[in-house]
Amino acid sequence: MFDINYLFEGEVCKMKKKIIALLLTVTTVISLSACGGPFTCDVCGEEKTGKKYTKTIEGEKVTYCEDCKEAVELLEGLSNLLK
Repeated sequence: MFDINYLFEGEVCKMKKKIIALLLTVTTVISLSACGGPFTCDVCGEEKTGKKYTKTIEGEKVTYCEDCKEAVELLEGLSNLLK
């Protein structure tokens, strides 16, 4: 018959602890990388959370939000046409 105590002692228990520790570490790293925290959009001037975009335009680093992404890309395209 199967001995349930086998799962909670010895090498099997050590391996389970290592797997759980690894899963917790990976989960923590993923959750921290997804939360960049609030930032100020250089285009609209609002403090935003969520995806932050950064681009260098005309030698200046610009940080912008999802709402301003289309406008920045349009301005970048116009700037490239004028060169």
